[in-house]
Amino acid sequence: WHRQLLSGERLQAQGEYWRQTLADAPTLLDLPTDHPRPAQQSFAGAHAPLQLDAGLTAALRRLSQAHGVTLFMTVMAAWAAVLARLSGQQDIVIGTPSANRNRQEVEPLIGFFVNTLALRLDLSGTPDAAALLARVRQAALAAQDHQDLPFEQVVEIVNPSRNLNHTPLFQVMFSWQTRQASSASLQLPDLDVS
Repeated sequence: WHRQLLSGERLQAQGEYWRQTLADAPTLLDLPTDHPRPAQQSFAGAHAPLQLDAGLTAALRRLSQAHGVTLFMTVMAAWAAVLARLSGQQDIVIGTPSANRNRQEVEPLIGFFVNTLALRLDLSGTPDAAALLARVRQAALAAQDHQDLPFEQVVEIVNPSRNLNHTPLFQVMFSWQTRQASSASLQLPDLDVS
């Protein structure tokens, strides 16, 4: 079913979107580091979890609503602004996972459907908050509209210059997870659940 969905004109349109969007994208996000980048990527990375308190979340929700964006888009815009400031670059590509369950047919299925999207964000011209939010909204919605193409195929289509010391298309990822405060626990015999 999925192969049939991703064939012909739809496949061409998806591929053409990524080819145009990521054409001439910067190959490296040049962040200041304490040590030189190794000649070959070691995959010894890290993550920096950040939890927003209720007050800040409420303020960000109001800001998001006022500009017609989601909370994800607002925080992504802030993350992009931080990366632009640190790197000195105005053209940034940030990876983000997508649940890839955008069709009713896959909602009840068990399995790993996650795909990676490469969001190319334009921070040129020193945009104000409203302009940056609009740019991120446009990039996020367009990427979601073209999320059916697996990331590996996007890399093949874009065919970026390759280097063993960094990943192709992007080096920074933004993963958004909402956590619901829940005190409910699940009790199952002979099984610990957390």
